[in-house]
Amino acid sequence: MQRATTDHAKDQRRNSLLHAALNEFFNKGFSAARMEDIAKHAQVSKGTLYLYFANKQDLFKALIEEVAIPTISRTSQHALATKTGAEALQTLMQNIAGLIRDTPLPKLVKVIIADGKAFPELVKFYREQMLERMFNLLETLITRSVESKEWQCSDIPMTARLIVAPIIFSVVWRMVFEVSEDEKSQLNLDALFKLHTQYLLLILSTNSETNNDKS
Repeated sequence: MQRATTDHAKDQRRNSLLHAALNEFFNKGFSAARMEDIAKHAQVSKGTLYLYFANKQDLFKALIEEVAIPTISRTSQHALATKTGAEALQTLMQNIAGLIRDTPLPKLVKVIIADGKAFPELVKFYREQMLERMFNLLETLITRSVESKEWQCSDIPMTARLIVAPIIFSVVWRMVFEVSEDEKSQLNLDALFKLHTQYLLLILSTNSETNNDKS
């Protein structure tokens, strides 16, 4: 492969290396993945790979910083640009269903689950950069909707985690349990997130007087 000399060519080369690394981590596990195999699948020399990344940890962190975070940020901005909490939650859940179905992001979760105990610093990095960003987004959305009196919520941080729970379930299901030739193993993401959103809005949108009457 020719040497990348322009900024555009270097960006393409970097993206190719990240794509190869993600597939290698996903297929073999982070522990078993080797830099030379990543280079081979990207069709470059191992020396070229080391020009861009010092080690596997750098590759994994770059996958989060350059692939995962921008994708999540675009999804978040799209959701927060809506006028109401209901619209924001519906938009967010619809977009996340698409991310799980159509992007490589779930592969990162499988890598973390498979080798997380052996690499706690990567787990910490993933949690801080991905999960906590998502929690902060949802806490912002919930707070905004509570302040506008559209929603009520007694525990905003825990509610944010409740919203995220089926997202993690869906990723694990698709990466571990779903088999292409087995119809019973197929998870209908759109239906799941639509139902999840309906239940959330039913609870969040209930006014305090109704809750007080029930208590």
